Amino acid sequence: SRRRTKEVTVPRQIAMFLMRELLDLPLSRIGDHFGGRDHSTVIHSINKVEEEIGEDEGLRDRIDALRAELGG
Repeated sequence: SRRRTKEVTVPRQIAMFLMRELLDLPLSRIGDHFGGRDHSTVIHSINKVEEEIGEDEGLRDRIDALRAELGG
């Protein structure tokens, strides 16, 4: 279902975003950590999270909390 897909997709996109931001890993390497996803999928995920952060204060707060937990 769409809801179930979103429950998996959004956390994965956030994880990709944080891996790029905090670890500065190459896009292809980030994709490898998520089942061999293509670098363009990683770019899309990062862009999607950046867009959502600008529109959703709650998401921004949750990502800030994750950054703090991860030492970013």
